Amino acid sequence: MKKNIEINKGQIVLYKNYLEVRLKADTVWLTSHQIADLFGVDRTGIVRHIHNVYKTKELHKISTCAKNAQVAKDGKIRSMDFYNLDMIISIGYKVNSPRATQFRIWATGVLKKHLIEGYTINEKRLKLAEIKYNELQKAVALIGNMLEVKDLPAEAKGLAIVITEYTRALDILDDFDHQRLNKPRGRKRLKYKLTYDKVKMIIGTIKRKFNDSDIMGQEKDQSFKSSISTIYQTFGGRDLYPTIEEKAAHLLYFITKNHSFVDGNKRIAAAVFVCFLDKNDALHKKDGSCAIDNNALVALTLMIASSKPAEKDVMIKVILNILGRT
Repeated sequence: MKKNIEINKGQIVLYKNYLEVRLKADTVWLTSHQIADLFGVDRTGIVRHIHNVYKTKELHKISTCAKNAQVAKDGKIRSMDFYNLDMIISIGYKVNSPRATQFRIWATGVLKKHLIEGYTINEKRLKLAEIKYNELQKAVALIGNMLEVKDLPAEAKGLAIVITEYTRALDILDDFDHQRLNKPRGRKRLKYKLTYDKVKMIIGTIKRKFNDSDIMGQEKDQSFKSSISTIYQTFGGRDLYPTIEEKAAHLLYFITKNHSFVDGNKRIAAAVFVCFLDKNDALHKKDGSCAIDNNALVALTLMIASSKPAEKDVMIKVILNILGRT
């Protein structure tokens, strides 16, 4: 049967009627054998490329590799590694073969088309969003002025208070849309240093609080220790993450994304995050209220868990802006 790559209406059809493609979670999954067939090369070269991609941290294994039961050529069922589209594309730009060259030509053409068309669409969308945001800001200002009206009904006054209280959230969302998120100035006076033993105490407290099973907090590898030590790294004698807020934000990100535990990864990440802030007098505002409430903590942790590795800097900036604007 003829093996080829066909381009059809902006879509790539790989090994039509020949290559079985597994579709799951909005992406494509192929084994190293299938990737080798796709690009017409030996599997050992594909395995080497995959190893180098993980070694250089171009991609992370936890988000690009999944194990699935598969019937092998000898008829036995074995657990095999499947790699998603991010890995397939990465390898496609490293392999030297006629099919890989054809793949790169196709991928570059699609990318150029999306960049041009996407920019035009996003430019119009952002202009419209800016107009709507300015109108919303004016409306909020008018609502704020309403609070000065003496005879304003109690219900209307209550609504006005609620809306004006969320202008900070609107500002962060606007900065996010317009790519204006910056790192706010944080506090550098660190009074509490997190250690592996201290974190184990936090995990123990969570287990007692929620009466969890033994697998909660059970480490799968050494990545958890790495998450803790990384926030204290220096370069040229200077902290890579100089402020309390930056250390806390990266701590939440690393623990959530590394998925170091058999169970309880998100709870542990969130608990360590707030405990670190609390011990460094950064969890509460001057009036005694929490700098980050329950809903925001849940939203941030879930947002990080579902984000892509390439979105790390944006995720960190969102956390810092929430902590910095409270």
